[in-house]
Amino acid sequence: MPRAKSLTLLLSLLLLLLSPPSAQAKMKIAVLEFQNNATGGSAVDDAVCRGITDMLTTELVKTGGFSVYERSQLEGVAREQSLAASGLVDTGTAVSLGRLAGVHGIITGAITEFTTETSGGVLPLFGAGVGVAVGETKAKVSLDVRVVDVETGEVRTSVRESGVADHSLEGAYLGGVVLGQGESGGLLSAATYDCVRKISQRLMRELSPVAYNVLSASASVVTIDAGSSGGAEKGQLMRVYVETNPVIGIDGSILDVEKETVALLKVDEVQGRYSKCSVVKGKGGELERGDKVEFFFGNAEKEQVHSRSRQLLSQIDTASETAPSSPQPAPSFQTASVPAASAPAGGDAEVAASAVPSPAPVPSSPSGAADTSDQIDVVDAYPVDGATKNAILISHKGGYYSYSNGQFSKAYAAFENAFEAYDGNYLDAYWAARAAHKLGRKKEASQWLDKALEINPSYQPAQEYRAKYKL
Repeated sequence: MPRAKSLTLLLSLLLLLLSPPSAQAKMKIAVLEFQNNATGGSAVDDAVCRGITDMLTTELVKTGGFSVYERSQLEGVAREQSLAASGLVDTGTAVSLGRLAGVHGIITGAITEFTTETSGGVLPLFGAGVGVAVGETKAKVSLDVRVVDVETGEVRTSVRESGVADHSLEGAYLGGVVLGQGESGGLLSAATYDCVRKISQRLMRELSPVAYNVLSASASVVTIDAGSSGGAEKGQLMRVYVETNPVIGIDGSILDVEKETVALLKVDEVQGRYSKCSVVKGKGGELERGDKVEFFFGNAEKEQVHSRSRQLLSQIDTASETAPSSPQPAPSFQTASVPAASAPAGGDAEVAASAVPSPAPVPSSPSGAADTSDQIDVVDAYPVDGATKNAILISHKGGYYSYSNGQFSKAYAAFENAFEAYDGNYLDAYWAARAAHKLGRKKEASQWLDKALEINPSYQPAQEYRAKYKL
């Protein structure tokens, strides 16, 4: 049975990592009425400002990433407190209004451009004053949006976008009148929607990040489940990452999980619910179905991409196990686990035998993987529930990834955490021994092997490792 002290770790892992995006808490926001900062004779009145405010509110709701406070309710709160509810408010007023409304962020916005422009001329026919009008009418709308954090009063992000709509102007020209020319109002509406859509998608990506998934991958083409409905656009960069080591709070809860980039993608083809991407950095052939994907806004050239190839693991084993590395400090974060309880920083770690938990039932496996494999298929044989199994897999995968990249302290801590989730987990006792050996802590490695073989005396990887390195 899992020990009681692992329950906090297990539950926090599940809450943080296993909940689907739809079950995660949404950011609560409110949109203040836009103000008019447009110049040059733009036809912007109060109705236009309210219309743009409502349009942005609707688009934010449609992203699925926000809980949006209704404008009418916000205005009611403002009236009760004698506060303004428009984009003209200062930051202090916006923060006060947001706290009264119980939201996390207040969105303020300004219309900076709202124009139409017609260009072109007349192709003469037959004589003066008679011909065909040619050209186009273009509408452009620009908006400037800020999101104020209600808790801190700081601007969390600012977004400036422009939307453009145009149509060709074709009609008969007679005596100075163009017949068949469309009205500009429809173009302004289209340009406004184009601009608002861009803003809502950027806010969703920056303030309410959602992890998407790799659906399929080859060396050159990767398909992901982020489509136009999720804000994906052609040319957008996407980051494929793996979760490595959990960041553990003082109470044993999981505060966050470290991420490492394994590939950068560029969206080439966008459908409603999926996109096809090319590989900008990394190896598409190393990606797997189910790998996590998120929007990337950093510098692609500076982003460090890590290989996840198992060949690297073999190279590390060959190069360093014959001559274990010099002693290194123990992991910087540790939970109440077996060897770390008495391990000093650096050197061999003495572990009291009494600190090692009592053996758990040895699982049986008709396939023999339980006795011969050093991979995660061993976990399938454990007599544990699905939640415990998931917690083990999360920590084990992080440890394996860190080990394969030569980060042995991180790997050790992750294998240790996996063992904490279930004290019959001889697979991670074995891998903790390997990580401790890499760190030069031979006695500690030996005791982890003792534990693995105490749980499953027939476990061949532990037997072979002990014989090979005389631990």
